[in-house]
Amino acid sequence: MNLKNFLSDKKGDLMKNIAAAVLFGVLLILAGDMLFKTEDTEKNGSPARTSAAEEAGSSDLETKTEDILSKVEGAGRVDVMITMSDSGEAVYAQENKINSSLTEESASQGDSRGIETRTEENTVLTVNNGDGSSSPVIIKEMTAEISGIVIVAEGGDDILVKNSLIRAAQALFGVPANKVEVFKMG
Repeated sequence: MNLKNFLSDKKGDLMKNIAAAVLFGVLLILAGDMLFKTEDTEKNGSPARTSAAEEAGSSDLETKTEDILSKVEGAGRVDVMITMSDSGEAVYAQENKINSSLTEESASQGDSRGIETRTEENTVLTVNNGDGSSSPVIIKEMTAEISGIVIVAEGGDDILVKNSLIRAAQALFGVPANKVEVFKMG
């Protein structure tokens, strides 16, 4: 048996081994991507929270903020309104399935070509609740972005009180001073 015959017999096995190695490499890359997702990849396709949940959270946040700001010296009674630019979003755990196959076609002149077929399927993972229903698995929840804060205080006309309330709001929410307004309660 000469070398040419030996290599032609092993050519089919070699192509299968190469295809298997490529598929295994792709699966390793995807598994690593699923385990170590970046913030950019987490954002695609994530549904937003409901506005009712946002309003309940915002109202609770406003109440807590009013409680703390009313303790600032000279502020007196305080009302707070916080507006959000979006409703936030939740990132759900997903199962990614990829099927890949490589087909080798040979022509009578000895030419050959490979055709790769690839399908991808993403499914949101769910867990069964005790009552028979299921809910999606949440990996991370991103809170809504604050677009503005209005503080109405009894002592809102005093420049020192006003400055203290603005700084307190900045410290609490990490917003710039131009997103916080303080007014005197009428």
